[in-house]
Amino acid sequence: MIIVSVPLKDIILDPSKKIDISLLPKEDAILLLKNYYGFLSSTIEVSIQNGVAIIELKEPKKERINDALITYSKGVKAAQQGDYHKAVKHFLKVIGTIPHHVDARRNLSMAYLELGNSDKALKHLKECIQLDPNNVWSYLLLGNIYAKYVHNQDIAEFYFEKGLSISPDDNILLNNYAALKMEKKQFKEAQNLFEKALEIDPSYPNTYYGLSLLFQSTGNPERALEFLNRLFDQPKSDDIRNTQVYKQAWGLFIEINKDVAEKICDKLIEFILYHKKDAEERTGFPIKVLEDNSLEYVSAIAQMAWKNDHKEHIIRYRKKTPAVTPHLIAHEIEHILLENAARKQERNRFFMTSAQTREHAIRSVSDHIYKLQKQGFAEDKISEVMIQITGGLCNQLFNCPLDMVVEYSIFQKYDKLRSSQIISLDQLYKEALYVFTNSEIRKLTPPHVYNSNISMNCASALFLDYLLKNKSDYAAPYKTSKVFRTGTQLFNIWKKKIDLFAPGDEYEMVDEYAQILKLQGWYSWKHDTVRSSPDASTSVGESGSEQIKEKEPAAFYYCLDALQRFAGKSREEIFQVVSEIGMLGTKGINYSDPDKKYFINSIPQKEFTGLHLLCLMYTGFKIIEPDLDTGLDFADAYKMAFDVHNLKIL
Repeated sequence: MIIVSVPLKDIILDPSKKIDISLLPKEDAILLLKNYYGFLSSTIEVSIQNGVAIIELKEPKKERINDALITYSKGVKAAQQGDYHKAVKHFLKVIGTIPHHVDARRNLSMAYLELGNSDKALKHLKECIQLDPNNVWSYLLLGNIYAKYVHNQDIAEFYFEKGLSISPDDNILLNNYAALKMEKKQFKEAQNLFEKALEIDPSYPNTYYGLSLLFQSTGNPERALEFLNRLFDQPKSDDIRNTQVYKQAWGLFIEINKDVAEKICDKLIEFILYHKKDAEERTGFPIKVLEDNSLEYVSAIAQMAWKNDHKEHIIRYRKKTPAVTPHLIAHEIEHILLENAARKQERNRFFMTSAQTREHAIRSVSDHIYKLQKQGFAEDKISEVMIQITGGLCNQLFNCPLDMVVEYSIFQKYDKLRSSQIISLDQLYKEALYVFTNSEIRKLTPPHVYNSNISMNCASALFLDYLLKNKSDYAAPYKTSKVFRTGTQLFNIWKKKIDLFAPGDEYEMVDEYAQILKLQGWYSWKHDTVRSSPDASTSVGESGSEQIKEKEPAAFYYCLDALQRFAGKSREEIFQVVSEIGMLGTKGINYSDPDKKYFINSIPQKEFTGLHLLCLMYTGFKIIEPDLDTGLDFADAYKMAFDVHNLKIL
């Protein structure tokens, strides 16, 4: 015979009503209890002795009990593996044999809850406390279900308080009760409960997360970030159940930093513009900062005075959100300072592509081009996309290690800018991750280009985790990828260099990246103190820059024609023209031949001389990618054409 004994004072018939069973006539109380405990068996016997309910039911055979206990273990294992349907079947079988098995009922309710059936979860949890009124975990779960699913805060509070009356130092109960108090806007009580829970167990991540939510809700973002930082600074819990809270905590960290950065955006801009003066003094050139929402593939760009023969540095940025604007400007100022430092050490170099390097890049992906041709893609579209992709990869190759140097410097120098920097880098990371997770991009991109791009994105993710002292886990998506090893190699190159970094080392890093990624022939270098002539095999042909200079009057008119032709055109329309010319240039364009013998699909029913095409390409890139070094020396002709086009001289 199985006997279950429960004090009458502990029996909860209805949490919303206090019913004292001991005050009822004995016969009425027994009848009520028989119905209340009927889930155990239809043949139970009930008696009341000295204020205690005695429930008796028939005991199953020992063999059946042993089988049920084995089944219980199977149910626990199934639940741990996330197979909750199987777990439910096992636990139902257990309580069918051992109806008073409290742990089986509680685990059954948890499995039902995971399957989204809160009603059945409630039913079996209530049965748990009927059998064991001291089962604290069941009170915790009942409180959570009433708070989150039934939305009855009063009954939820009843169960939390009941659990705490039994175990007042249960930090998990305290946390959940604090969360309920916070929902009820009882912030002081919530704070007291959270702080008590933290004293009991300072390693529990939910408490830090709860306190950060509380301080965010009460308008104290600084304290909210303080508790999030404390959470991230302590060793990460190995309990898989805490995975979600870390994810939520990081989301809250980003959210609060964004709110902070937006709130103080104007002050951050003032702060950065103050430091801009220092950069102007150090470089000897004024810095003009311009909003330019025509930028599409980059968020901001710096045009160095010494590189573009200007009297000032120009920083152009695209307006994204107020939170990131201060960081975008600071990033470009730091780029100017980085290049200026290399100039002072006579180690500065200009990264450039030419017809020769572009031809090498296109040949590197020729197998993929052939594959796209077989699939029926139009030739002009293939050319446009391949030039865009290979050019984009070259830009990434140059910027990847340099951006790490720049961001590391900003992080060390400007504490005030931290919130804007974190939000800006988080956005860039998400944009890069999209490329990794988009199967269509992977299918259309040449494998060499794709793997190089993802490897550098992986290196950048590892850098972010390093910068943030592993509070983040940006590299996690890449860890199962075959490029993770390469990404780690790239990051380690930066990490090894940064401790003993000297101006100009950034260019050595670019070369090391290129060697690992097999991109050595995709670009070339030019020292900014030496004006080199184009290579004999570039698109300019067999002659050098002196012969181009001789054709400056014609080049002026061709550049003016290009400016007029491109006026009002979108970036895509201009890129279509310049990319087609660039593709044609890989086979050679004879600019010295005065005959009009060239045709391009993007400007139909028009014949061009070689010089006219090169001027079109030069001007187009000046409009859409002003920092790109095409290897063509049309600067004077273009400046004259630009002034005339804008009616500065006539």
